Amino acid sequence: MSGIWRITAKGGIQQLQGHVPWTSGFDAVVDQWNTACPTALTSGSTGVPVAHHFSMEAVQASAQATAQHFQLDRPSPEVVEAWSALPASGTGGRMMVWRALALGWNLTVSMPSATPQVPAAGTPNGRYHFAVATPMQAAHLMASGQLQRFDILLLGGAPIAPDLEADLKQAADAAGCRIEHGFGMTETLTHVATRTLGEDAYGVLPDVHIDCTEEGALVIDAPRRGVQGLVTQDAVALLPDASLDPQGDKRAFSWLGRIDDVINSGGLKLHPAALERQWCEMLGDILHERRWFIIGRPDNSLGSRVTLVVEGAIDSDLAQQALQALSHEGNKRPRTVEFQAVFKETASGKVRRT
Repeated sequence: MSGIWRITAKGGIQQLQGHVPWTSGFDAVVDQWNTACPTALTSGSTGVPVAHHFSMEAVQASAQATAQHFQLDRPSPEVVEAWSALPASGTGGRMMVWRALALGWNLTVSMPSATPQVPAAGTPNGRYHFAVATPMQAAHLMASGQLQRFDILLLGGAPIAPDLEADLKQAADAAGCRIEHGFGMTETLTHVATRTLGEDAYGVLPDVHIDCTEEGALVIDAPRRGVQGLVTQDAVALLPDASLDPQGDKRAFSWLGRIDDVINSGGLKLHPAALERQWCEMLGDILHERRWFIIGRPDNSLGSRVTLVVEGAIDSDLAQQALQALSHEGNKRPRTVEFQAVFKETASGKVRRT
């Protein structure tokens, strides 16, 4: 069932193409704003979803940081036109509504799906100034020629596969669309840093300060959002002194992977996300359209062995080809291959690494 939900700069709600059931969730998000009790659930990718209640000041601070980061806060007679197809159940979809209400933007929401359709924006060139999507949705927007509808497209909710990132960057350059990948979580009211596709460095938003623990875990301070000393489960490398701001704070980092995903194999600490980026092209030629990930499994001699997990029917020949292709990787090579008929996913589409 299709339809469009829209909120105007003056706070008015419009149901275009008739009332459809999926829009009721967005009406409820507006009600939370009007009653000053914005609430969002964590994605559930690392455990049971948890509800977080935010102050209006925290939501407004997050919205203002986004506008400043993307230079959408400059005085202009033209109202910012924004677009989303993220569901109201997730923090990203909710924050787009609150962002529009806080900043006086026009927001158009298409029916959330993996294959969203983008109506023309109310601008002279029909393009939206700012939009958000998941990597899966971005793949469809690219394939259907809809990237030309956006000036800036922010991706979030999941990592971007290296091969998809390369294709998106090429298509976005041709469409005149700037695509960024956001880093954030429910606790920080979505993104606290973004990176341009094709680059490793995430630059932090205004009023966000970063550090890392001795174990290499990212620590986030965003006082205006009510975030103080948040120790994440993300392993990062803070970038060198060239990325310092005038106050001497680090302003950029590269993401290595999840602390809780680290594989300790024979004394080597290996980040699955880094291995996946390194092996993507090679394994893509062998596994083709099959999804896959790297995980550690208990091993009597190594402590934990690197294991390649592939989606789909068991194929011993395919497994042997994959192991042979990576045999030159020494102690970080996969020792075994597992097959799972269908990968389990969270409600937001993230693969559960089990």
